[in-house]
Amino acid sequence: MKLIKHRGIFNDKIKENTYEGILKAFADDKYLGVEFDVRETKDHEFILNHDPLINGKLISDLNFIELPKYIPRLKDILKINSSKIFLIEIKNINSFDKFINLLNKYSSKKIYVMSFSNRLINKINTSMRKYKIGILNYILNTNNNLLDLDFVCILNNFLNYKLINDLKPLEVFSYGLISKDVQYKYPSIYYIVN
Repeated sequence: MKLIKHRGIFNDKIKENTYEGILKAFADDKYLGVEFDVRETKDHEFILNHDPLINGKLISDLNFIELPKYIPRLKDILKINSSKIFLIEIKNINSFDKFINLLNKYSSKKIYVMSFSNRLINKINTSMRKYKIGILNYILNTNNNLLDLDFVCILNNFLNYKLINDLKPLEVFSYGLISKDVQYKYPSIYYIVN
């Protein structure tokens, strides 16, 4: 299967979106890449965390030094030596130029950037970009110009042959709770994020 690990490998001892969990996922031969969530702190550090709150406070209102030690910075994740896909889901950022410059420093890596927000994707879609961009939940988020995208992510329950064919030549990713037969049912799916 063409799997991308969602938020890294985590369990009772390892939290999701942590350096250790992402490193373990990159090391696992079962996965062709790792998906992780990025937010921006008050002092403009890009960090990994799914939720907007830490201990009841907005991440955007906190400086990086105020965050728990297990929360990594994006720049440290991008330094991981891997030829696999770094699938970045932007949750919330405001320093677009800084973000774009950081990604472009790692142009030798397979970086894919996606978001539910058309506005965020449009802001990072520059002619100078050296990474792929896409939109999440395409079925419910169709206000984006598909000509500018490299890929779309579709919730597994909405997948069908017509939709996949209509989206060509874009790469189509599946995500969500996934049955084992998705890749066999839809062989043209590029990656399955699970």
